Amino acid sequence: MVDLKTLPEPEFITVDWNQQYAEIVKSYEQIVGIPLSKGQVESLMIATFAYRENLLRIAINDTAKQNLLAYARGGMLDHLGVLLGVTRLPAAAAITTLRFTFETALTSPLLIPKGTKVMSKDNKVIFATSEDVNAGTGIAYIDVPASCTEAGESGNGYLAGDINQLIDPLPYVQTVENITLTYGGADIESDDHLRMRIQIAPESFSTAGPEGAYEYWAKTAHQDIVDVAVWSPEPGKVKVVPLLKGGGIPDADMLAIVKNILNSEKRRVLTDQVIVEAPVVVNYSIDVQLYIYTSFSMLSDVILAKANDNLQSYRDSVKEHLGVDIVPEQIVEILQKITGVYRAVVSQPVYTTLARNEVAICTGITITIAGSVDG
Repeated sequence: MVDLKTLPEPEFITVDWNQQYAEIVKSYEQIVGIPLSKGQVESLMIATFAYRENLLRIAINDTAKQNLLAYARGGMLDHLGVLLGVTRLPAAAAITTLRFTFETALTSPLLIPKGTKVMSKDNKVIFATSEDVNAGTGIAYIDVPASCTEAGESGNGYLAGDINQLIDPLPYVQTVENITLTYGGADIESDDHLRMRIQIAPESFSTAGPEGAYEYWAKTAHQDIVDVAVWSPEPGKVKVVPLLKGGGIPDADMLAIVKNILNSEKRRVLTDQVIVEAPVVVNYSIDVQLYIYTSFSMLSDVILAKANDNLQSYRDSVKEHLGVDIVPEQIVEILQKITGVYRAVVSQPVYTTLARNEVAICTGITITIAGSVDG
């Protein structure tokens, strides 16, 4: 797959105020037959006209670039997606499991209707049951799936027991609380994620089950899926490993969502057995010593801050891709680009190759100034 970021930026029409100004001045001088000085009123008016023309040229360039996948955004990106049958994923609500505990074992069946609302203890979000559930006699509690009443990320991250205020009264219910971490809430699909799916969408047209098709449909399962590894360990078996944004590891529920998407008879080759697994985490830490030029000694704090920012960017990039090797030389290269750094010595990590189903997660960054040199 072509990395869109490596493509040269197109210029459909030249954007250069100086050129526009010079051309208009030349035309004016040819018409009136006398040279024009910059202090004249006409020169100031021409400068304004050139500025307005330059703005128009910028708008023309931007409009033209909206027809290209690498630069399209918003509604224009949606239109490009429609050409390949790809639509933007809507915002998704966070989900969890609510446990309704009764005062005593039920002596008669009790209906917990769909839409029964329970509020978080911080009074910020409300979850509602996703289906009608009949609690039979003799049971002390029952677990019911529920989703946040508001789509988006606001419902994510509530620990077990945080959703515990019953809004809609129910007889015999003593307590209610979530027994799983709330997760899965997502804002409407971002341009970058949609652009990635549009680029690989043609892979989904095949009925032979290529790697790209499984990758496309897996990324369609949820907006948080940023990378997918697909391979066949043996004939008839396909392994799919999804990775969530920020290096998140999908839980059993998220893996089930992906598996359900892939197991559709219109998407999976009949002879394929699809196995969806979570990535394997490979932890590493970064420990580096910097030697700076003596002339930059007074700026050591600035250099440390820049080094820390660069390494955090490196860490964040690596953890959102599967199978990316840990290469100390890449860390050295990042640090050597900082003005004032003479030499970077990496104590950790060591060179480590990762399998396609592994993700490298940085557990800590330590940077020290080891000394200064004249260079």
